[in-house]
Amino acid sequence: MSMNQHDSKSVAVICQLLRKVVDPAYAVDIGIIESADWKGVMRLASRQGVLAVIFDALSGLPGEVRPGQKILLPWIKSVVGYEKQYARHSDAVSELSAFYESHGIRMMLLKGWGLSLNYPHPDHRPCGDVDIWLYGDQERGDALLAAELDIHPVKSSHHTIFFYKGAEVENHITFIETDCHEDDGSEELIMKFAEESPVKVVSARGNSICLPSHNLNAYFLLRHSSAHFATESITLRHLLDWAFFVERHYADIDWDQLYANAEKVNMHIFMDCQNAICVNELGFPAEHFPVRASRPALEKRIFMDILFPEFTDEAPPMRRNFLKYCYVKTRRNFANRWKYDITYKESFLSILFRFAWNRIRSPYSFADIMNKNKK
Repeated sequence: MSMNQHDSKSVAVICQLLRKVVDPAYAVDIGIIESADWKGVMRLASRQGVLAVIFDALSGLPGEVRPGQKILLPWIKSVVGYEKQYARHSDAVSELSAFYESHGIRMMLLKGWGLSLNYPHPDHRPCGDVDIWLYGDQERGDALLAAELDIHPVKSSHHTIFFYKGAEVENHITFIETDCHEDDGSEELIMKFAEESPVKVVSARGNSICLPSHNLNAYFLLRHSSAHFATESITLRHLLDWAFFVERHYADIDWDQLYANAEKVNMHIFMDCQNAICVNELGFPAEHFPVRASRPALEKRIFMDILFPEFTDEAPPMRRNFLKYCYVKTRRNFANRWKYDITYKESFLSILFRFAWNRIRSPYSFADIMNKNKK
């Protein structure tokens, strides 16, 4: 997806507003804000998952450069929608944790709601899937859902999937897709981190929610975002998840250990670039985002691909058009080969074969989940 002049201006505005969110004392460049195409800003911000996040910066702008009511009113409506969805999402997380706990099963919440707690306004982070890990009790947890709630999870590659109160839940069997990659030690390392005491927070309903330890979160987030970047793409929201987490918990992360583990699996280059982008483009403090080797050209290419992915063709569902699905996915993987080179150590062709075989073995769809649960 190429970037035109209007897109470029929208990117500049969004980055200015994000800097203001990160540092309320930041003095925005009024010249950039004055030339804003606010409809274009909203479209791009929505696509990037930061529409509600940058809304928080508008009140800090001089009145004469703020968007008018025709822009503000639909923007406010969208933000309120995010807030309502977040409340429903929070209830679902709380209820699920309480359900498993009532049966003596511990639940660790991955990504999502837990990461939102690092944001200035947690309910302005868009809600996605609910990712959980049941400390090895995944099969028992699924059986209880079926027996007591008439919810029937569907098996995918490394988790089972079901819907609860409108939220898609992924109950992890493993933390990462081990079927798609040679054993590089990532799963074993994450499991070792999982033995550390979890971070416990209190939900809106008053019950305790277990989150990953900070070292587990750091490595898992890095592996997860780099994998999504390589196989498809990521958004500014993924960057902010990492950035707000690091900003809050920098002192709790063993950075020497994280770099050593990342280098073993060839993720250190991606981590360096991601940290540099957080500082140079989003305004996070450099002292909290170590960069051991600067790569300006690669950093720029990654940032542009996040905003406007180089490969944009969409594959149809596998069961609807198998040949086109394979064709588009193969083209995407070859177009993204440069991404694999900075996120994985194993050979590209090995990854391609494993990924294809895994998808053929487990071609679940939204319809599968709905049909199994008679929705």
